Amino acid sequence: MVVLYAAFQPGLMSVDTIDQYAQGLRGVFDDVHPPLGSLLLGLSGRLVGSPWLILVGQLLLLAGSMALLVRSPDGRMRRRGLLILGAFLVVPTVWALAVTLWKDVMAAAVLLGAVAALKCRRPLLALVLLMAGTAFRHNALVAALPLAIPVMAQLSRPRWRWPLRALVLAGLVAGLVLTPSLINRALGASKAWAAGQLFVFDLAGIYVTHPELFPGSTLEQDTSAAELARSYSPFHVWFLLAGAPDARPVRLESLPGRRDVLVREWTRVVRAQPVAYAHHRWETFRRLIGAFEGPVFFPFQARIEPNPWGFQLPEQGLLHQWLRRGADLVSNSLLFRGWAWLGALTALALLSLFDVRRRPLAFFTALSGLGYGLSYLVISIGCDFRFLYWSVIATFAALALRVTGEAPATQTPSK
Repeated sequence: MVVLYAAFQPGLMSVDTIDQYAQGLRGVFDDVHPPLGSLLLGLSGRLVGSPWLILVGQLLLLAGSMALLVRSPDGRMRRRGLLILGAFLVVPTVWALAVTLWKDVMAAAVLLGAVAALKCRRPLLALVLLMAGTAFRHNALVAALPLAIPVMAQLSRPRWRWPLRALVLAGLVAGLVLTPSLINRALGASKAWAAGQLFVFDLAGIYVTHPELFPGSTLEQDTSAAELARSYSPFHVWFLLAGAPDARPVRLESLPGRRDVLVREWTRVVRAQPVAYAHHRWETFRRLIGAFEGPVFFPFQARIEPNPWGFQLPEQGLLHQWLRRGADLVSNSLLFRGWAWLGALTALALLSLFDVRRRPLAFFTALSGLGYGLSYLVISIGCDFRFLYWSVIATFAALALRVTGEAPATQTPSK
């Protein structure tokens, strides 16, 4: 991890990261990006003049949590666990994204920390980390919910019956659901309706194949059916929002004011053309998971985007050049094809299901990563590989739990 810091400090920054960092410095937030990540990025900027503290935190949490997961009192299992840890640290799929200051990486790091806390039988710490995960990324709730079950199991006392356990689980779920909105309110984040991009993306995907439905659309305020067809791509919604030389963009800033209209239009159009909707969703998802001929759309961030603070990578350093060259060499391999990771998670989930009583945490970790990845079938607005980062991390975590075993189910008090 020291090597990664030296090669990529202060951390790769996309346009989204720069926006979050600026919000954190100003202390003025919106909910397009979950404000907790923006707050921490800005706090790092105030303390040390750049976001490198967040980079260090991500790297330490990822490496430290995996190190805890591969621990075992059995020597043979421990040696196998060290092989998994070595692969985790070396595989570009992990580190090429871990050095980027993305909400996807922040969420994956704390979710992995929650799994490690559960193995160490620290359910309250795991709960705090799960709540942080839901606050770092809008859809991380999908990943957190399966892990709430082992939290409930570890918090429960042996004498508790299932009605009481179900009540505890319901309380945990409610806490996870409410955490993002409570943090947004505490930080005074303005409502920018990030989900509006999904509705625009879906409507465009249907209108491209059924332009006869476009007349009367609220999108007529921005563009025409012909222009929509020229700017639409199943690879990302941004092509619609940025427009094209011969196509006007859909104005992102106007979406919150049209929320009710867009939701009603989306409901009506999807009901009218469910097959076209399903086709659009599948075409985007299969590109996200790399199940198509052609290069991976956006395997990782390669630079710090232009920014007003003058942040730059040490690109002239040999260490940076060697690592970047290595990542580029495998950027179109199976290592960055999401279907391979989802397939591995499916196998791990099925194997763990057969002995779920002995390895419940392995099962729920695999289920968390698998459910999170599959959720993009209906919510994806693009094909960035980073959307599947938790699925990648969960694969290593579930494998480590299966190979090295899980903490015994003792009756020691939870901490």
